[in-house]
Amino acid sequence: MVADPGQGLRGRVRRRSAGPRAGPGLAPARAEPGRAPRRRRSAARLPGARARPDGLRRLAGRLSVRVLFVTASYLPESVGGVELHIAGLARALTAAGHEACVLARGGAADLGHLQTTSERVDGVTVVRLGNTFEHATTLQKLVADDELADAAMDVVRRLAPDVLHVHHLTCLSTALLDRLRDAGLPTVMTLHDFWMGCPRGQRITAELELCPEIRLDKCVGCLRELWPHLLGAGRAPQDSPEEQSAQDRALLESYHADIRRGLAGVDALLTPSAFMARMYEHYGLAPGSLRVLENGLPSAAWKHHARRPRAGGPLRIGFIGSVLPSKGVHLLLSAFRMLGDPSELRLDIYGEVLPFHNDRSYGQRLQALREGLEHVITLHGRYENDELPQILQGLDVVVVPSIWYEAYCLTIREAFLAGVPVVAANHGAMAEAIDDGVNGLLFEAGDSRSLAAVLQTLAADPVLRERLSHASGRVRDEADSAAELLGLYAQLLAGKGAARP
Repeated sequence: MVADPGQGLRGRVRRRSAGPRAGPGLAPARAEPGRAPRRRRSAARLPGARARPDGLRRLAGRLSVRVLFVTASYLPESVGGVELHIAGLARALTAAGHEACVLARGGAADLGHLQTTSERVDGVTVVRLGNTFEHATTLQKLVADDELADAAMDVVRRLAPDVLHVHHLTCLSTALLDRLRDAGLPTVMTLHDFWMGCPRGQRITAELELCPEIRLDKCVGCLRELWPHLLGAGRAPQDSPEEQSAQDRALLESYHADIRRGLAGVDALLTPSAFMARMYEHYGLAPGSLRVLENGLPSAAWKHHARRPRAGGPLRIGFIGSVLPSKGVHLLLSAFRMLGDPSELRLDIYGEVLPFHNDRSYGQRLQALREGLEHVITLHGRYENDELPQILQGLDVVVVPSIWYEAYCLTIREAFLAGVPVVAANHGAMAEAIDDGVNGLLFEAGDSRSLAAVLQTLAADPVLRERLSHASGRVRDEADSAAELLGLYAQLLAGKGAARP
């Protein structure tokens, strides 16, 4: 069986209890796939929508809109930044009188290839599609499998959404975009990372070397290491090394052409940061074709968890998220060891140590960096998402030392909402979120000495810490984000009419 290509690439992984499960969730398959039966709709309540005399409101002629979110994984199987973002959008859409449902790849051991299962999670219908990777015998089938795309379209027809919003296709199939375009279905896609164009997802090699641009010679070596059975000698052992290299380059050229074509066919492309929009334009998408729409958070809920100043004690430095090499946790441990008297400091690492593609040794590396300081460095492991406000209340500074660029960085916004000063690497979406010295501090990305110097400054200056705790950056509310999306959905529906699967 081929290793899960999305392993370790989907942001932090948190666990929390599953939401309520009830009912089959799926409507019966339609006798006429091209037509959907009439169904009753609840009244929509949209900002700026045209009111009717009977008090109902419409969006593009509909009383409510059914949105299908497509993603690589979903609650409670995986609880990461994208999953939490989708859950927040579903919550906001439901509150506005609309319907939200989810199609995700299912990872349960008993879910067979191309089989589906359905459940209700926090009131949202979630359909999980099995992909065991047993048929992923070529790079094309791994990334753009036709059978997976067809199975996903079967689910689309059964759920009969008005709009599809794709968030991630790893572990599913990029060929789904072609199916949706050919069916004329209004489709939005948010690019949450670099997986569309980098099968590793983060534009970073196993040796943690960043890839600001796509170079095929570099991609060949990188992907051969990740999937040796799909490229090079593993794919064509009978050919010479020169022939293998030429063939691999041709495969990757075709892969990138397919990705660009698929993205160009999407009705609306979104990114959560201007940085990501620039990166995808540099990848070859048309300038101006990407719209920046920041992810929203349930900011009102955080008002009940206002941070209270701690009276004395050591300075508590924290990391929150997936513990991966690309997240730079080893840099933070190295920097912490340079800070001097450990009795005045504490370092708390919250998050599960995850495999980084084929590498499962990162936990051992961190334990070695912790040696001799076990009494002040704590690896807490996995935590529940609802524990996060309490965790943040116990920290004096949050560090985001990511070596990869980050596409948005949920942790920074969570720290803003909690009133905890943030120190982050000075590149990618992190540098976009933080105005150095105003609402946080930046250090030279990948440089543990630079990080240590910034932390030393914070440790020695309580006035600076207090000022930063009250100068957090702006965080968009999930209801505001959903309202903008509804406006976009309305435009697409008005342009495409009543297209249905």
